[in-house]
Amino acid sequence: MKKTERLHVDKILIELLRKQSGTPFSNTSIRDMYLLQLPEGQQPSRNQLRKHIYRELLRLESAKVVERHAGSTGRGCKFIYRSENKGTVLEAKPSPFSGANEQVESSMDVETQRALQEELSKRKVELIASIGEAEEYQRLYQKYPALRSAVKAQYHESRERSTKLLGQLRAVESIITTIGFPA
Repeated sequence: MKKTERLHVDKILIELLRKQSGTPFSNTSIRDMYLLQLPEGQQPSRNQLRKHIYRELLRLESAKVVERHAGSTGRGCKFIYRSENKGTVLEAKPSPFSGANEQVESSMDVETQRALQEELSKRKVELIASIGEAEEYQRLYQKYPALRSAVKAQYHESRERSTKLLGQLRAVESIITTIGFPA
């Protein structure tokens, strides 16, 4: 029994190929149809999109999901989508051009965005203050060796606080980066 291969393919491309099932198409004709699926402000350059689609078509060709029409090669070659390929299951992945990050951001209300930015600013200030405090403790016990035992515990506490604050700062930055609005 032959194992079914799962192939992750651009969602928009899968839809377009299914519409073209059994009909020869070129890379540029699919590219033009693909562009029509994207919102005006999010369209990549035609060349960038053509290259993306061609790479996907080559992957699909090696999986025998598409084949070259009448053995054509080179510029303007035609492909045919074979929907009856039982050995491969196409799984949709988001298009790199559909603006998935913008969708996450748009679902995030402005108040939450502002609050995250405030959290980030607050954490930065606290981290800088904590680092400054640790540096001052270190300077004091180096300058006044008699204070070493009195200052050492406070120095270590300040360093631990700095490490914790750095972790918190990184967490907030990570969320901001994931959502996709500038830090």
